[in-house]
Amino acid sequence: MPLHNMCLNCPNARRSAVHLPRLTIARDQALSALDLPKKESEALPRLQVIALTDYATELDELIQSIIMNDTKEGGGSE
Repeated sequence: MPLHNMCLNCPNARRSAVHLPRLTIARDQALSALDLPKKESEALPRLQVIALTDYATELDELIQSIIMNDTKEGGGSE
């Protein structure tokens, strides 16, 4: 996980629509861990909840930026 996060922040990393399915799956997995029934979610350590929340937020922002860039590029070529 730490290496994956480094790639998300690296200015040299290429991010495009081809990456959306994997990024969406990763975000959904993090969100599903946070959406466990109350009894199970209380078993998660507080720091793990914070890390998963930050990770899901970061992925969500990246997904949105890819979608926005893809929309801008697609709209300009018509």
